[in-house]
Amino acid sequence: MLDQEFPDDVMKLRPRKLRLGRDVERLLEGVCGAEEDSGRSRDSQALRPTADSANAIRCAACGQIEYFTREHCRCGHYLVGQIEDEYFAYERGLAEAHEHLSTEAERKLKPVRLATLAGLPFIVWPFLHALLYGATGSLTIWLWMLPGVAIYGLFGLIQAKIDAKRNASAQELQAATFEQFLIDRAPVTST
Repeated sequence: MLDQEFPDDVMKLRPRKLRLGRDVERLLEGVCGAEEDSGRSRDSQALRPTADSANAIRCAACGQIEYFTREHCRCGHYLVGQIEDEYFAYERGLAEAHEHLSTEAERKLKPVRLATLAGLPFIVWPFLHALLYGATGSLTIWLWMLPGVAIYGLFGLIQAKIDAKRNASAQELQAATFEQFLIDRAPVTST
């Protein structure tokens, strides 16, 4: 093929201009080094994510925005350590929030548990009466139990409502993974 002679027209052919997109062209210029743009500095051509990107992290050392998959920033700062520190702070925050909710729930449940003692005579007295006097079938004995059952039911619902927030917080703490941290730290963009 090298031995063939080509017409003069072939030597004058130029490649077609293909427009790929601004980011792709900047990436290709940075990798291939286009001749016509050699005057611009390499740092201005380098691709960086935008600040509101889910894949972005701001370097604590220089303040530049980098992809969080990079190990080191362009200034040399260790980004993986920075992300790990953010994750540990996220975990600590979840643990502290759960601890706060647990102490608040215990503080709220203490009077509720004491108030349930008010229903104890209504439950115990009919059983003692039936046991001591042998009258298990009378309706009045079972009617005496209704206020006790109502009191225990009401305070059981109050305790379930208070425990629901604490249990949800405990599940969130147990399900906290690095992937969940990345989802939570991603900025919410309005569409």
